[in-house]
Amino acid sequence: MKKNLFLIGAAALLLSACTGQENPEDADVQDAAEEKTADGEVRSLATEGTENQDGIPGEHKIYAQEIDQAQPVSNPSGYEELKHAAEHFTPEDYEIRVANDNPGNRVLLFMDGDQPAYKTVLIKNQGLLKIISGDKGLIEETKI
Repeated sequence: MKKNLFLIGAAALLLSACTGQENPEDADVQDAAEEKTADGEVRSLATEGTENQDGIPGEHKIYAQEIDQAQPVSNPSGYEELKHAAEHFTPEDYEIRVANDNPGNRVLLFMDGDQPAYKTVLIKNQGLLKIISGDKGLIEETKI
């Protein structure tokens, strides 16, 4: 009789300890697949590709530091991203400045006076081009 009560008690204890608990391994996977933004909004890191992510505040901006370090371009004909940018605006209407050009990426700013109107970010090894408007944020993200 004592043996049966012990088994029933052990089974009840085991079952009550297991209910309502999340598998810790699953929690790690979920945490790795999500990121909290500065304003507390959680976004998934699993989404890749050419999805428009305008809803993420602060994700695609033109920063003052980029404007300060940008150098004017004397001959813009060698930049492949200009033909893609021409689908959204006329690059010739703006002063083109290079904010960054290294083996990994290139950032071009399209200045309207002292203010940047557009920005292109070319990630060279992936062939990924982002076109960002100073007003609207990300307007296109495409493979070239």
